[in-house]
Amino acid sequence: MYKAVFSDFDGTLLTSEHKISPKTQAAIERITAKGIPFVPISARSPKGIWPYADQLGVDLIVAFSGALILNRQGEVLYSVQIDPQDVALLNAEFIDFPALATNYYFFDDCVTNDLQNRWVQYEIGVTHIEMLQGEKGKVYPAHKIQVIGEPEEILQLENRLKAKFPHLSIHRSLDSFLEIMEKSASKGQAVRFLESYLNVTTEQAVAFGDNFNDLDMLENVGLGVAMANAPEAIKAAANRVTASNNEDGIALVLNEVFE
Repeated sequence: MYKAVFSDFDGTLLTSEHKISPKTQAAIERITAKGIPFVPISARSPKGIWPYADQLGVDLIVAFSGALILNRQGEVLYSVQIDPQDVALLNAEFIDFPALATNYYFFDDCVTNDLQNRWVQYEIGVTHIEMLQGEKGKVYPAHKIQVIGEPEEILQLENRLKAKFPHLSIHRSLDSFLEIMEKSASKGQAVRFLESYLNVTTEQAVAFGDNFNDLDMLENVGLGVAMANAPEAIKAAANRVTASNNEDGIALVLNEVFE
């Protein structure tokens, strides 16, 4: 019997219009009423998650792809920051990619190296968070560093950074978004922490995801479910595939496994 559910956010819980569908909300409310915790796990900052968590009435959120876990009272249950020395070394690598924007997230604060960059403006439009213009090359405290830009350059940077920083977690959340955290700040690590916190076993947990930064989360539960809109590699790694985020994929599985 499954006793906890973890879900990615954009592309999984939310539709393409960045909303929770009525059918998905009803399915989540039905299981939480039975005492089954539903935990959203997102690359977003807490401010970008809480409005949706409030809509669902859930008590825990995971921000920055696992770097920060908070309860409804705002208490920090888990927090991992990138080492400042690594931030400085990463900044040196970013110099070769001037068209890419770099955002430094720390709790609810975000500093960007290029506030006018169209990708930064897109991120602000989607998440509705406030970003401040920072100094290029400055070492800022960070739970997460996000690099955004054209997919081709993002892939080049990803390959370079993975080779030079094997001790960091470096994954694309979207083709144009590269997320950098400490390795202990992955979604999979967050799920392992919460399984212990909630007193459930790996086999008793369900997780939903749609992209590469969800992979270790899907692998650390009893039932890892990929959305139909996920890349083929993620679908192949999951235990099963459900409908897309625009077709109530989460609701279909929840209504089946929690009858």
